Amino acid sequence: MKQLLDNYYNNKKIKTVLGKGTWFNGSLNFKDSLKINGSFSGKINSTGFLIVGEGAIVKANIKADSVIVHGTIDGDVFASDKVEMLPTGRVYGDVKAKKIKISDGVIFSGSCEMLK
Repeated sequence: MKQLLDNYYNNKKIKTVLGKGTWFNGSLNFKDSLKINGSFSGKINSTGFLIVGEGAIVKANIKADSVIVHGTIDGDVFASDKVEMLPTGRVYGDVKAKKIKISDGVIFSGSCEMLK
């Protein structure tokens, strides 16, 4: 049951999930939603939302509508809407977004810029 719930965010079904134990390199483009539970290295560009799952490692510059961070991002993040860094999240890079939420316990090393 928990795995089923892991495939939803704010009552929206996540369209694609890259499971634990998977790793990808390159350029990743998508329109709707993606959750990474494994590892990714490269560049991410999206008009949807990205979830970096707990234990996931993403070494990439990211451009998306929204980015939710449970795992680790090593790279800059640009979100046209929001970035949420949750307690297990780690971000090593600059963040630009309209809304930024940083929970207790997050490790964040970089600068923050709020967009209008």
